[in-house]
Amino acid sequence: MKLASLSTPIRHRSQSQVLASGAGSPVFHLHTVTWQADGFGFDATSGEFFTASPTALIVMQALGEGMTRLQILDRLTACFEVARSTAERDLESFLAELVHMGLAKEMN
Repeated sequence: MKLASLSTPIRHRSQSQVLASGAGSPVFHLHTVTWQADGFGFDATSGEFFTASPTALIVMQALGEGMTRLQILDRLTACFEVARSTAERDLESFLAELVHMGLAKEMN
């Protein structure tokens, strides 16, 4: 079973941010985003808000808590009926996408 709902959180900006920031993107800090149970996240330092799928929400919260890859993987396999190898592959892909988008730093 693939973690089909593990997709990148969608970044939104308020109208005032779009005007103020121009072409550049505000900085995203995993530790400053507050996530709600419904997948809505808000970064009070940048004013950006995000929406995330249930699976992405688990990963984003875990990253914000400073969890390691193995701890995140344990959390995913505890929450979803998925083979560990599948969860690991999907997690690696998701983390790589976050790094590519500048939403997270590479993890060891």
